[in-house]
Amino acid sequence: MNIKNFAKKVLNPRSSGIISAQTDNFLRRLKPRRFVKDYITGVYDNNVRPNVSDNTVTLSVLTDTHAKAVASASYYGINGIRHIIEANSAGDDLNIDLNVHLGDLIDGSDKPEISRGLLRFAVENYQKSTKPFYIAEGNHDENDKYDEHRFVSSASFNRDDYDSLVTKYNFEQSEISRLNAVSKVGWYDKGDVRLIFLDTSDIPYILNNGSKKYDFKKVRGVREQQLEDLVTVLEDTVDKHVVVFGHANIISPSGRSALNFNGDLIQQIFVSFNNKNRGQIKNELTGDFGVNLRYDFSSTGISKVSNYICGHMHYEKYYKVSGINHIILNCSALMGKKHGLTTDYNKKWDRRYNEISELAGYFINIDPDKLRLQIFGYGAATRYVSFEI
Repeated sequence: MNIKNFAKKVLNPRSSGIISAQTDNFLRRLKPRRFVKDYITGVYDNNVRPNVSDNTVTLSVLTDTHAKAVASASYYGINGIRHIIEANSAGDDLNIDLNVHLGDLIDGSDKPEISRGLLRFAVENYQKSTKPFYIAEGNHDENDKYDEHRFVSSASFNRDDYDSLVTKYNFEQSEISRLNAVSKVGWYDKGDVRLIFLDTSDIPYILNNGSKKYDFKKVRGVREQQLEDLVTVLEDTVDKHVVVFGHANIISPSGRSALNFNGDLIQQIFVSFNNKNRGQIKNELTGDFGVNLRYDFSSTGISKVSNYICGHMHYEKYYKVSGINHIILNCSALMGKKHGLTTDYNKKWDRRYNEISELAGYFINIDPDKLRLQIFGYGAATRYVSFEI
């Protein structure tokens, strides 16, 4: 059976016989397409390499791959996994410091055993790469879309499924640090650059009669413990150029919270850090998302948070609030223009399977000497944009 027919048989969402072993068998047959790997390598060689030096940090970045057990040639499907395989395969031969995925590895609409298999396979691919990696959690990664569509009475993912399949492997790498075994804040250092990774799906797993109190797909937020850990990491960040990453945008261009809970508090922490302030941060909430913290950023030297980079919105956008650039990257998943959920941004790209427009990915370079952050896009992405750090 050829790979196309095998995909149609195994990745049929209407089939009651689909099992994780079949899916895993299919995934392991996937290989990077030569024209894609050559294209990504060419983007690096022609656009990135001439504009970076050894004293910089260079990342290969994907976001919102929305992998799904469907052999789709026009929308979300197994192509999301293939994009990961191809980006990592190309990056193995390039001067990349870190592979980054900004969340929504999966669409979260498959049966739980299939979604777990997709997460497991994606992480294994990052582990097999020659580069260290960081995978941020997205709002689709807890499989709540499956629960919504089937109106099930119990959560399809257990409390620790995502952490045991993905998060723990971030922190098994010596290059990635965190404060303790349960902290949701990670960081990576190279020279004068510090990258900090946040979890914008920091939602408590609480069951009411078997169903989740909070739908992880619909609710985005950060809780007090993560904010306290962020403060601690920043208080110990001295003379660093800081760039922060997460899945979802934390504030709107007007400065209002873009998360359901506490996105504006993250921005307040960044601004206070840049101003070397001491003080207190709190909100008017109680319970799951109440916050009341103190901070002291007076001894951080010339450190500054310059940019926050995320995905989630399935388009590109850049805006500055209180001196901090907020950068939204396009989704790496295929979004054909005839699908109802395809954003106008992606409709304009007219993205098509087996063409360059199927892809969307980025090389991000942070240069502490030139005080510059450069983004080199490929596929359905802006080719070049730069920001101050």
